[in-house]
Amino acid sequence: MKTNFSQFISIVIVAILLNACTNNSVKNTKYIPKDITAVIAVDPKNMADKLEKAGINVDTLINKLFKTDAEDLVNKAKFFSLRDSSGFNWNEKLYIFVLNKVLPNTSQANVFNLMGRLKDAKTFEAYLVKQADFSTKKIERESNYSYLMNSDGSMISWDEKTVIATRYERNIVPVYDTVAMKFIVPEKASVAAELKKEVDRYYHLKESESIVSNSAFVDLVKTKSDGFAFTTSNNTLNLLSGMPLQLPKLEELLKDNYLAASLNFEDGKIVATTRSYTNPLLSSILKKYAGPTVNLSLIDHYPSENINLIMLASFNPEIFGGLLKELEVDNLVNGFMEKTGFSAQELYKCLKGDIAVVISDLGRPENHKTDLKNTGQFNISSFGKMVFNAPVGDPVSFTKIMNKAAELGYVTKTGNSFKAGKLLSFLGMYLVADEKNFIVASDSLTYAQYISNKNKAVISNDALNQFKGKSTVAYFDIANTIASYLPRANGGFKNSMITAKNTFKDLMASSENFDGKSVNGKFEIRLNNQKQNSLVTLAALFSDIVTDMREAAKADRALEDKFISGAPSIIRTN
Repeated sequence: MKTNFSQFISIVIVAILLNACTNNSVKNTKYIPKDITAVIAVDPKNMADKLEKAGINVDTLINKLFKTDAEDLVNKAKFFSLRDSSGFNWNEKLYIFVLNKVLPNTSQANVFNLMGRLKDAKTFEAYLVKQADFSTKKIERESNYSYLMNSDGSMISWDEKTVIATRYERNIVPVYDTVAMKFIVPEKASVAAELKKEVDRYYHLKESESIVSNSAFVDLVKTKSDGFAFTTSNNTLNLLSGMPLQLPKLEELLKDNYLAASLNFEDGKIVATTRSYTNPLLSSILKKYAGPTVNLSLIDHYPSENINLIMLASFNPEIFGGLLKELEVDNLVNGFMEKTGFSAQELYKCLKGDIAVVISDLGRPENHKTDLKNTGQFNISSFGKMVFNAPVGDPVSFTKIMNKAAELGYVTKTGNSFKAGKLLSFLGMYLVADEKNFIVASDSLTYAQYISNKNKAVISNDALNQFKGKSTVAYFDIANTIASYLPRANGGFKNSMITAKNTFKDLMASSENFDGKSVNGKFEIRLNNQKQNSLVTLAALFSDIVTDMREAAKADRALEDKFISGAPSIIRTN
């Protein structure tokens, strides 16, 4: 019998999110190795408190998730059994940690772990053997933990206080043998043996091998939040170890860089704050080549009242030369660039370091053209309006590079300006570049209106205030974008789209320049209901989405009853 491992994990996650009572300090992060790719944690206590404060009854919410059909009744019973009789400790954080591994035979593996705490290990074991998915499995014992191995590359392991569910996915990647001049396929190995070895090391980690030895992680865990994420660059070094070309000092540049992000559901918004910690080498580069802040004048005169997306970035172009120099490959790169007729310095100096992208009028009826069908030419303006602007840095370098592009036929030159060649024009790109700006627009009218500086972009003052003094920013108008596509929506998910439009307002994200210790950022989703906690608002949205999904599934089952197996999917495809 095949174990439905993913279904079991889904029920575990739902149960933990809905049934926590207290928030204790982390006790079991010692089982997380420091070579992880990422760790994600949620604090069910904080979220449960917010639901209870708003008068949301957990059992009522569960009943909305599990209706009355046969499959739901089974899952509902599993849920309550897990909550009430499993021996899980619902009072502490839930952790998900991921590893990307390069194995000795150069093949790769992805490992996904879900970790929680137990109140009573014996009660948990009794619960497991009663489940149909695990009743035929034998509990194996090691010196300091027990486990159940499944045949699909997964296992559940536990000791007196900690339980870890692990999924192991192995990828066979051919490796090029430079001596034999051919690709070699690594021999297959036992996934079960590799999985067992991986899990076994979690229970035998020394403190220096565990994530608890990382002070940035420990500080993040101690911060009160509804959830957090932590990523490290160290795992990248393992993935790069199989590269035939190893760059000098690349390991020094990549190791010990961390990103710590905390998430909170506040009244009227969802807020994530981030902090990127960099190693001494990367820190010195960021400090030496500190960039300016975003240039808001690039979007001031965008010609639309229906802006969907804004992205701005500002940086010091010299940082690319600094990276090449620190990696000790500047001479190698310049030697290669000589064949093109210009140097690497001319390439990165040609732009000033300011970039602006604005997209507007998405989904609006007047933009829905059929250029590809009628003329054979794709047109970006069929979907909406767009402007990409990158001001020129060094005009001499820029003109030299654009002249080369003109020789290759990518652009055409008229006087001191350049326009899109045949290929770019076929792709629907309206390009104009001169000694001041490199601009790509959705169409000639949008370009003309943009450079005329006679229009005034309609942008939220809240967004503009958050943009000031930042090195990168992004803005997405969620409500208006959904509203634009609603008239053409159909099927069971239209109700969910309406609810989502009434739920979400917009999204804003930004990051600052390096402050000497870290790079700080903020990610915020604002909701229309500013007085209600965002978690409560999202619970209502989730209920509507689940209802729509059930209606869609019911329609599929009704269709399958009328046709032979496989027919419904064929009908939908064609």
